[in-house]
Amino acid sequence: MIKIGSPLFILRDECSKDLMLVIERLAEIGFDGIEFLGLFGHTPADIRKKLDSCGIVAIGDHVPFIDFINNTDKVIADRKEIGCSYITVSPPSAEGMPGESKYSETLDAVKKLGAAVNSAGMTLLYHNHAEELRSTINDKTVLEHIADDIDPDLLSLELDLGWIKIGGADPAYYLRKYKDRCPVVHFKDYSPANNKEGFIFRPTGYGMLRNAVLYNITLGFAKKPEWYIMDHDCAYNRDIYSDLALSLEFFKNLANITSCD
Repeated sequence: MIKIGSPLFILRDECSKDLMLVIERLAEIGFDGIEFLGLFGHTPADIRKKLDSCGIVAIGDHVPFIDFINNTDKVIADRKEIGCSYITVSPPSAEGMPGESKYSETLDAVKKLGAAVNSAGMTLLYHNHAEELRSTINDKTVLEHIADDIDPDLLSLELDLGWIKIGGADPAYYLRKYKDRCPVVHFKDYSPANNKEGFIFRPTGYGMLRNAVLYNITLGFAKKPEWYIMDHDCAYNRDIYSDLALSLEFFKNLANITSCD
């Protein structure tokens, strides 16, 4: 059985009001796990208690780069207490990215974070956005530089397939290139739109992402992803929980159909 998770980014406003209620609602919908976006003022012990009572687990948490660097031991200890298997480090400031003046410092810092996270029995992840795909340096995208310049034992990838496509690249290429290094994969769906961004987010399965093709690619990995995250950053005027339920239903059906082929 595959494991399907929900991120809290789309629910960040609701989490600020009542994180515990959000945890309850996601468990009721049927998600197996939650990907956190900070602890919203709660103690790790209280969050772990709520997760256990609802029968849902903490997949990981997204931590800002500087916060992680400055508070490494506490960040790791708190996430371990709530049960995370993964911690995602957010991108550094612009000057810390590939091709910029402080990139070597970023590499050194991420390597240290990866070693510290490994020592705690967890895995460090990097989650891409569209920006890492929109430019190249020596014929490689920024995302490829980050991935290729750090030992896979110290940094795994949390590929966001929708952002890769929005960034103008091919999600299938990145899945294949970094197979067995993607324990968590984000299926972010979207449709073209006549707005400033040029797109609007959709529940997984209701946009233009080739979900079935991409899911089938992951099934060919020797080390298959542990988690599939149903990720659309905004529900606009629709009910967020209803959208997340649509995503979960679609992906469960996709997995069930594929398993019968």
